[in-house]
Amino acid sequence: MRKVLLFIKDSEEARNTAVRLSEFLRSNGCDVRVFINSPRSGSPLNLRGYHLMVVVGGDGTFLAGARIASRYGVPVVGVNEGRFGFLTEIEKEEAEDVLREILKGRGKKQRRMMITTFLKRNGRIRRLGDYLNDVIVSKSALARIMEIEVRANGDPMMTVYGDGVIVATPTGSTAYALSAGGPIMYPDSENILFVPICPHTLSNRPVVLPSDFRVSVRVLSGNRACFLTLDGQRGMYLNRGDVVEVLKSKRYCTIYIHPEKTFFEILRTKLRWG
Repeated sequence: MRKVLLFIKDSEEARNTAVRLSEFLRSNGCDVRVFINSPRSGSPLNLRGYHLMVVVGGDGTFLAGARIASRYGVPVVGVNEGRFGFLTEIEKEEAEDVLREILKGRGKKQRRMMITTFLKRNGRIRRLGDYLNDVIVSKSALARIMEIEVRANGDPMMTVYGDGVIVATPTGSTAYALSAGGPIMYPDSENILFVPICPHTLSNRPVVLPSDFRVSVRVLSGNRACFLTLDGQRGMYLNRGDVVEVLKSKRYCTIYIHPEKTFFEILRTKLRWG
C-alpha cells in the first residue's frame, strides 16, 4: 500500500478538490492522510514512510510542502488551486488521470536544486534552512534607499544601492526574480541567480553564477532598514553588519511535472507569450 499525503491550501475550493482526490487515491489502494497548511496546523509533519505528497493549492502552498517533502526525499506533485500555478502545473480537472499514471510508475519527474541559507550576526552563524525558490534582502517598509555589499566566493562582486537583492534557484527564476528583470532559467538546471532590485546604479545587472558558488550579502544600511525573506514565507529584520550567505543545498526537491505540457508551453500560457 502506498502512503500519500494530501497537503492542501486552507480554502474551501482546495478542500473540495482534496476530498475528491482522497476518494480516488483510496479507491486505488492508497493510505491517505490530509494536512491543511495553515498557521493553526500544529506540530511539524513527519513524512518518514510516505511515497508521495500531493499539494492542492497555489505556488505558496507548494513551496511550503516542498520544503518538508525534500527533508524525507518524498516526491511532490502540485494540483493548481491558486492563481498563477508555475509550480502547481496540474489542473484539478486532469489530476486523477495524472495521479493514475504516477501510481502506475509512469509519472515524469524532475530533480530541482535548492539553496541553503545562513545568517552571520555578531560573530555567530545561524542556519536558516533550505529553500526551493529564493532568498531576498529588501528594504523595510519605512526605509529609504539601502546599501548592500555582495560577494561571490569571497570576491567582491558589486555594491547595490536600491531596493534590495534576490538570490534564486532556477525554479525561483520565474518568481520575484522575473518581475525584477532577471532571466528565466530552465527549472532542472543548476545555477545560482543573483538579481538586484531597482538598483540606483543602472549598470548593476542580474548575474548567473555556477551552482558551487557561495553568495554573501552584507548589510551596510542601519539596523532594521532591511528585511530578509525566505521563499516568500519566512522573514526577519536585519541589522547593520549582518551577512546573509546562500549556497547550493545538499537536498533536492523531486517534482512530478506535467506529463504532456513542456516548460515552454507552460511559459507561453502563464506569461501569455504569442
